[in-house]
Formats: sequence, C-alpha cells, structure tokens
Amino acid sequence: MRERAAGKLALYERIPSYRRAIEASGATGAAEIAVIGDEEAVAAEVRRYREAGATEVVTATELDGEEGRVRTWRLLGELSRG
Repeated sequence: MRERAAGKLALYERIPSYRRAIEASGATGAAEIAVIGDEEAVAAEVRRYREAGATEVVTATELDGEEGRVRTWRLLGELSRG
C-alpha cells in the first residue's frame, strides 16, 4: 500500500507548502507520512496531525478500491463532526 501511496502522493512533494511539511516531519517523501491502516490507526493519526496544527488532510482514497474509499470517507466524515 505504501508503494501505491508513493506514486499517488508524489505530486505533493513538488508543492512548496507540502514539501516543507514533509521535511518538517523528518520524512523524505509524502508516502512516508501517509496514514495507512484500519479505522482506529487512521483516526489516531488524523487527530495527531490536527493537534500538531494541520489544517488540511489530503486523502488518496483510491489506493484500496471502492470499499476502502467508502470506509475512509465515512471515517473522515465522523472525525470532522467530532
């Protein structure tokens, strides 16, 4: 899944604001900071990003097919309301 993420998220590495965020995290590429996992793991990481000051969460929901996309959107919707 991380390999898929590397291909899909590479474009963010060329956007200065995202590049700075990637570098500030200590990562060398966007896929290294991609949140990949079950709902519990994703929710914990999204909360951690928000607590660190993130104002936007980029989603690449096409990585895991339609079922994964729906699960991710549902979870992110719940997090945005909570």
